[in-house]
Amino acid sequence: MRVDAVTEDLSRHGVFVRTTEFLPVGDIVELTIWLPSGDVVTVISRVAHILSDSAARAVGRRAGMGFEFLERDPEQREKLRQLLEDLIDELTPPPFEVPRQPRVLIVDDSPRLLDRLASALHRDFAVQIASSGGEAYAMCVRDPPDILLASDQLAVMDGWSLMAALAVRPQFGEMQCILMSEDASDMTRLRAYRLGVSDFLQKPFTDDELRLRLRRYAGQGRPAAQRVVLRGNIAELAVGTLLSLLEFEKKSGILAILNDTELARLFFADGRIVRVDGPAGATARERLMYVLDWESGAFEFSSCEVVGSDEVGLGTQQALLEHARLRDEGKRR
Repeated sequence: MRVDAVTEDLSRHGVFVRTTEFLPVGDIVELTIWLPSGDVVTVISRVAHILSDSAARAVGRRAGMGFEFLERDPEQREKLRQLLEDLIDELTPPPFEVPRQPRVLIVDDSPRLLDRLASALHRDFAVQIASSGGEAYAMCVRDPPDILLASDQLAVMDGWSLMAALAVRPQFGEMQCILMSEDASDMTRLRAYRLGVSDFLQKPFTDDELRLRLRRYAGQGRPAAQRVVLRGNIAELAVGTLLSLLEFEKKSGILAILNDTELARLFFADGRIVRVDGPAGATARERLMYVLDWESGAFEFSSCEVVGSDEVGLGTQQALLEHARLRDEGKRR
């Protein structure tokens, strides 16, 4: 069978062909590729992935097949390599460093409140705690956090003295300071804002209110180098299928998945998941297993270069097998 089709998805490892005439996954075929330069490349390839009509509609793409290059003919590979090197130089955006979590320092003399707030914020922030104003001041001098969340009533140095001491030090000019107090009178708020406090939080407050306040000051904007290239619903395209598609196409960027009130961000480097932020789990691998359980919600993939160490340590197919094993063990229990 001969199939004539077009593609814009070509890499060193394979090609995605837009077609509704599918071959079985695993079939070995001969691909003849006409390059924009006029050169013709023939490569022995394997059908590695099929994107059906329904799955393609879910992600706003066209149906087709993904082929993995098998042939190692130096002359044919060199033609492809030269074309791709030229395209990469032209289209690759500036490198985008994997963003670190914003750091927040919480200061209060109640161990119970410190534990509660640290637990509420650990998914979105790197949390540090201190039980006195003096301890918090020393920590800020050593390594200023992005956000300081401090109670007004503290031992050694109260919250007011802490804010006043920080206000006169130029190196703390970029740090966002939030004061917590049971007294929310106009005079108390005015006193706080005169000290340069970014926000005032009246006790008691809910965890959701705190997270919303801190996210406002976290500075988590989308870098200009990012381009949204894929969005849809995971009820129509399962998370596992989506990850397999990104792996096959060797995509680099950030996949954001919103499930009810939970947000997960998966960072991809050349198709490999290197970091998972947001959802429950002590490690990146545990967070990935958690996200693979999601069956509803919206997703959005933004293309950008991701630089950083691999915190997951599993390829996509390995991760899917591990997730299936864990689900089977859970059912047996």
